[in-house]
Amino acid sequence: MSARRLKSRSAGLTLVETVVFIVIIGIAAFALLGSFGSLLPRSPTGAQLTQASQLAQERMELIVGRYAAVGFNAVNDPCVGGTPPAICTPPSGYAFFPLPTLAGAWGGDPNYKLVTVTVTFDGTQLAQENAVLANY
Repeated sequence: MSARRLKSRSAGLTLVETVVFIVIIGIAAFALLGSFGSLLPRSPTGAQLTQASQLAQERMELIVGRYAAVGFNAVNDPCVGGTPPAICTPPSGYAFFPLPTLAGAWGGDPNYKLVTVTVTFDGTQLAQENAVLANY
């Protein structure tokens, strides 16, 4: 009978152990939520992400349109040099960084170019568009 009594006393958690567990979990949750609270004000809004995505797509369409107009070898970013169209001026705070790049010899083949457009807002990258142009 005494072995049975010892076994029943060792089963389960005491009230002190349960309270200590709840306190530790509460402190961990408070610290975790505090770190999220400091990150949220600096994160971009849905409207900023949408606008950055649209800006990247518009710039990519300009470059691809230029490719259709002048051909593979003369393709460039129409917003660089000369008098760029008004659409090339992004809204306040947004920037194309770095400027859209037209890398030669994509995948080692000189008949393809990789075009990358990256849009930033206050130094944070929000959107990136990639396209491959072919010489055919």
